[in-house]
Amino acid sequence: MKQIVILGLLLMGALGWAQTLEQILDRIENQQRPPGSEADMTLRITNRAGQERIRQIKAYSQTLPNGDTRQMLIFTAPADVRDTRFLTIDYKDDSKTDEQYIFIPALRRVRQIGTSGGESRTGSFLGSDFTFADLGSLDRKDFNIKLLGRETIDGAEHFVLEYTAKNSTVVSNYGYGRIVRYINTQNYSSRRSDYFNAQGTMVKQSFINGYKIVDGFGQFESIVLNNLETGGRSVWEFNTNKVLPTIDEKYFTLRFLERGR
Repeated sequence: MKQIVILGLLLMGALGWAQTLEQILDRIENQQRPPGSEADMTLRITNRAGQERIRQIKAYSQTLPNGDTRQMLIFTAPADVRDTRFLTIDYKDDSKTDEQYIFIPALRRVRQIGTSGGESRTGSFLGSDFTFADLGSLDRKDFNIKLLGRETIDGAEHFVLEYTAKNSTVVSNYGYGRIVRYINTQNYSSRRSDYFNAQGTMVKQSFINGYKIVDGFGQFESIVLNNLETGGRSVWEFNTNKVLPTIDEKYFTLRFLERGR
């Protein structure tokens, strides 16, 4: 019996801890998140000619006991976007549809993203290379997902996952026919994503930089998104990020979205 146990341990050491695709996805989607956080961010938008626009953002985030997450972004500068507010609600339950709402001061009303009369989910987020869909999550039910293998990036091993849209409706909702993600095998954080249109051409590529653990939770310093079609680039920088034990529910209501209080 001892020989069998030893042989088993040797085999596991030689092959590594094999994981199913389901286990990998569960680890990615169930990362520990703080109950609340407050952050200051900078969004830098650069066009092909090198001209740069800068937006300053205040962000509040909340994770509920059931796994739902909410985030409120408040644009504080420059003047042309000041007091624009954006609310995202991501549901843990795949049977529920995630929600996004935006308040633009010039219009003086709240608009729901992806609904009749609202902004398209694949439209540009405030002139950046990010779309509204890019700021949401990938619902597993919408994609056929494969584990393509492993690849080393900057000395760290990553799982390579391919998300292929199940149908044309999914392509319309997300703006992509296929997404390839590179996930760190140790901490299950995303390092890189390649985005392909319905014709199979890569149109965007994003990189997440500066991953670290702060107060027991994973944080990163920036997201760099390169638009391969336009030659533009948008960089989302996280200047400060404070973990909070609790956070006021008011930030994640349509009332606050519309009135800012």
